[in-house]
Amino acid sequence: MELLRQFSSFLLILLFISCMGCISNDGSSNNNDQHTDPVLSDPDVESHSVSLKKTAVLDLENGYSLKLLEINRTDNYIRISFRKEGQEYLTSNLFTGSTYAVKDPNGEYVVYSVNVDKIYDNSFLIDLTYMTKSAISLDVQFSDHDLQKVPEFSIGSDAITRYYEWEYDGTKFSMTAEYYKDNYDIYSERSRSRDFDQFVTDTYDDTLISQLTSQMEEMAHDGGYGKNDIPYITMAFVQSLPYVSDSASAGYDEYPRFPFETLYHGGGDCEDSSILLASLLYDMGYGVALLELPGHMAVGVKGDDELSGSYYNYDGTKYFYLETTDSGWDVGVIPDEHKNETAIITPIGSGSPELQLTFTGTGEKNSYGTSVDLEIMIENVGSTTAEDVVIYTALESTDEGMVWDQIKSDTISTIAPESSITYSVSGLKVPDGESYRVGITAWGSNVNPEYVYSEWTSS
Repeated sequence: MELLRQFSSFLLILLFISCMGCISNDGSSNNNDQHTDPVLSDPDVESHSVSLKKTAVLDLENGYSLKLLEINRTDNYIRISFRKEGQEYLTSNLFTGSTYAVKDPNGEYVVYSVNVDKIYDNSFLIDLTYMTKSAISLDVQFSDHDLQKVPEFSIGSDAITRYYEWEYDGTKFSMTAEYYKDNYDIYSERSRSRDFDQFVTDTYDDTLISQLTSQMEEMAHDGGYGKNDIPYITMAFVQSLPYVSDSASAGYDEYPRFPFETLYHGGGDCEDSSILLASLLYDMGYGVALLELPGHMAVGVKGDDELSGSYYNYDGTKYFYLETTDSGWDVGVIPDEHKNETAIITPIGSGSPELQLTFTGTGEKNSYGTSVDLEIMIENVGSTTAEDVVIYTALESTDEGMVWDQIKSDTISTIAPESSITYSVSGLKVPDGESYRVGITAWGSNVNPEYVYSEWTSS
């Protein structure tokens, strides 16, 4: 069952790697809930309803968060890790239909309350309500066992350190990594308006991804595993990362992350984990694709006829489905909610240029009509150099295919990745009383055209 290989070609400091023996599946609970009281009525209570997948992390206020560890549909409970500043101080089972008060790490004050509204039939998703003032019925108690958890990350003045643990084939792996905040700030300023595959082949992440793949190979060797196990150990690592929604971590509904950012945050949504896993597998030399489904993303792994399971066919190549947002998913197994859905398949190649256009402008009235001046910025958000780029600017008429005025730039020989060029246009004219809009197209000898336009306006 071997994946087909193909040719392929900031700083992450790996501090510690360990490989331990088999671990047991301990299903014991330390939940010590004692009683139920009537829910208090308070007009100042702020109530928030969310849907969470297993391993999701929900950020609350004042440094509090919770992580969904387990969903038990049969017995109607979930297991939650309660955290302060990213450090777990309590775990407990919460049953559907009850509201629980959650106290601070010292067990002195109630800081918020949680109600488990619904566990979906597929045991993959829950509905939960949390309240930031005490609409409370059950106290969540503490135990010494809960207070001895290893922190998931620590924060220094210049960097954060993250601790990863995951399991493959009964063996537990762990890794510690340090990420510099200055690097994260650089990533934060980069454009998100680029094709998803550009996040996978991003040159900024080359060193990071290569270091990670080398460490995966070392861990596999130290654990007594062969070459064919390495991609599966890597898959298990990414699947173990918690689900963190874009709105919770970035304030946006859709905010795709570069691999560095996903590792820095310690998790991400389906797009982020798919981009990270595709980057790692591609760096190892495996054929991969991004699979965009309605409201979801996964990875497609190129496989031969010996690999079983569900796959998508792209130009005669089989890309087997791989879920990235939860542990335990094998290659070729599609969650029930995504079966029979059509996917947009984007194979990952060696990278390509991608142009992005933005512009500002002014219009000045004169005896003829309106004279338009524009400031145009063209940026290459791709991973390779754009060549022989030309910018065409027009004041478009409402008559299809007609323009009032136009100009074409000289050829720009090259635009390097993550580089931009500013181009000024002045004196484009449109007659008085006529409707027009600005339309700008850029293309090159090795890059697809990019077209942007303004709203319609009148001279």
